[in-house]
Amino acid sequence: MSQSFKFPKWIKLLVCLSFLFGGCQPTLSVEKGQEYFQPISSLSIPEYVSIVGLGEATHGNAEFVQIRLDVLKELVQKYDYRTIAIEGDFGGSQVVNEYVLNGTGTAAEAVRQIGFAIYKTQEMVDLVEWIYQYNQSAAQDEKIHFYGFDMQRYDHNIDGLLAFIERVDADKADAYRTALADLNDETVFNQSREKIQGGLKAIETILAEMEQGKEAYIAETSQAEFDLAYQFATCIQENATLRGTDVSYTEARDRYMAEKVAWIVSFEQSQGREKILLTGHDGHIEKSAAAAMYRSMGSRLQETFAEKYFAIGTDFYESTFNCKESGSGERKQFSVKNGNKLNTAFRNSGMDIAYLDIQKALEDPSLSKILTSSLWMSNIGDEFSGLYRFVKFFYALKMVPADAYDAIIFVRSATPTTMLADE
Repeated sequence: MSQSFKFPKWIKLLVCLSFLFGGCQPTLSVEKGQEYFQPISSLSIPEYVSIVGLGEATHGNAEFVQIRLDVLKELVQKYDYRTIAIEGDFGGSQVVNEYVLNGTGTAAEAVRQIGFAIYKTQEMVDLVEWIYQYNQSAAQDEKIHFYGFDMQRYDHNIDGLLAFIERVDADKADAYRTALADLNDETVFNQSREKIQGGLKAIETILAEMEQGKEAYIAETSQAEFDLAYQFATCIQENATLRGTDVSYTEARDRYMAEKVAWIVSFEQSQGREKILLTGHDGHIEKSAAAAMYRSMGSRLQETFAEKYFAIGTDFYESTFNCKESGSGERKQFSVKNGNKLNTAFRNSGMDIAYLDIQKALEDPSLSKILTSSLWMSNIGDEFSGLYRFVKFFYALKMVPADAYDAIIFVRSATPTTMLADE
């Protein structure tokens, strides 16, 4: 027997409000401001900046991955950046680092180890392959290094930790492996709280024992190798804390990511690499803590690094993107349009992709008025539903662009990433 589907009243109300306040914005003429929308090659980074954060409005658009590569090329070739860190698993990203530095495996094999489906794309393979090819002819101290600053997976972090322990204290390796057995990627989403807490207690004991044996371990290896192994263990602890305790997941995760970025910056500086490109979702990169549920990584980095942190957001006028469907969990394509005043101003420039330096754009009265007002900026995570496109709240985040970013890169019509075939 067929049944008609009825939207909840609160959904209907949000739809009405969305059309009332978001869908009827007047088109803004930006004739005086069009000169401020420029190619990505016009990107200009102040000398005092050492951390560039590059956001993406969705995790499923080819253009945003290509922009990631374009910005990386600019920073490497013009500003001597030699480190990139992405919103991906720390341990899994070390597999990518092994590939780009030493050619271990292939680029396609490496990106599959980052931990998240959003990176299993041809565009990400192309980015990693470019880094590898660049490193092939670069001097040892000029090679690009690759990191992840997320901690939501276990396996590669455990592998990295145990590989170190087997070198410095082999008798403990098997005991550690057994103690951490319940923390694994296969059950990462559905492991019992009791088992996670058991694993959390185990990794805390391991961290304490590493502190006790620190001097001997460093003498056997090096300070850098110990620090890396300790960070593997820290990632395990953080993931278990997120999943097995009562902390606010989103709040704690962004705090952990900010701390991990700070660790990567310090570690890389100890190796002579002073500048780093960060890439992740706009919601993590932006500096204004616009989301109500958590304080963004970017706002924490702004507090820690002040003017040394330069945040670049991204947005689109219209987008068809890959994303996990809410409910089914299947990866599908969805389409939305965000014609806010700023995106409309960009569209009127006639460019397909453009870079806007906010400080320069504030010189133009028409753009300044837009950039200093609260706008619905595109903000789509890795879960979506076809119904979400009717309510801005589900695909955009209210923020003041001039407070959130130092620059924005716009895409007129964003297209889906090319997913790699299943193995």
